[in-house]
Amino acid sequence: MFHEFLILHLASFVIPATILAIFALGLNLQFGNTGVFNAGLAGFVAVGAYTFGMLTTGLVPRSDTYPGHWGPGTPMDLVLAAGAAMVLSGLLGVLVAIPTLRLRADYLAIATIAFAELVRLFLKEERHFTGGDQSLPLIPRPFAGIVPTGLGWASDGIFILVVGSIALGTLLVMTRLSRLPWGRALRAVREDEEAAMALGKNAFRLKLTAFGIGCAIMGLGGALVASFQRVVLPEQFATLLPFNVYVAVILGGSGNSRGVVLGAYLFWLFTWTTQNLKAYIPSDFALRIDFVNLLAIGLLLILFILFRPEGIVPEEKYVPRAEGSPR
Repeated sequence: MFHEFLILHLASFVIPATILAIFALGLNLQFGNTGVFNAGLAGFVAVGAYTFGMLTTGLVPRSDTYPGHWGPGTPMDLVLAAGAAMVLSGLLGVLVAIPTLRLRADYLAIATIAFAELVRLFLKEERHFTGGDQSLPLIPRPFAGIVPTGLGWASDGIFILVVGSIALGTLLVMTRLSRLPWGRALRAVREDEEAAMALGKNAFRLKLTAFGIGCAIMGLGGALVASFQRVVLPEQFATLLPFNVYVAVILGGSGNSRGVVLGAYLFWLFTWTTQNLKAYIPSDFALRIDFVNLLAIGLLLILFILFRPEGIVPEEKYVPRAEGSPR
């Protein structure tokens, strides 16, 4: 029926775009608001995805066809599992950042890249703990118990509402935080760390807190990826994911929460459109469309950096009100 086709087609765009927006909000807190470069965000997303998957599927013993994976004896509630995914990703982010944040920015970038690769290799090689390269399957979706089996369009429709609500809540929280004194202190550290420290700001603690919260948001996004796809594989969390998220942040407007959400939707609209065009273009060109897509995105990114580095929606500048001025 038409409404089923419409929901399935809409979900193929809205859900990945919204999850990308959540990743972008986490990265924007780190890179856009604080100036901390996280090159290994795929690792924190993977930790969130696998933590959620293992907790919600429970312990699966080894069999002739599956190596098994760790989990609790009784599968955990989805909300609690998503919270655990956030906490673990955030804590790992703090542990990675503690020895590197005091050094130059490139050391943090190297450390996060190494962390992401270590996570990927661990997930792939520890087959009896994570399922390895045979995947971690049968991850549940929200309200799976009330959606009849076979109604994929209904499950997708519910997931649109769930992921949209989570993204909206994350956006509101990030917007509010950016307007608090804490958020303004982050921007002060980004603009001139030495000047901020001279004014009494603890730059290390501010950057560490922002990095940990950003990684927790990425872990939440990873949990949503696992639930949406119902299965996770180590190779999903490759180097292309950080590139996509950085493009969304730069395109929308680094430092502006609403801007990076817009950038995520516009970026995914372009990718989603090119993928859907494969069915309507000659097969020879359809095989090359992914490469053309990457080239076009790279060119667009260069143009934005050169001619509009502030992005589509520039960051709001905080201007202190004069005493006695109207609000």
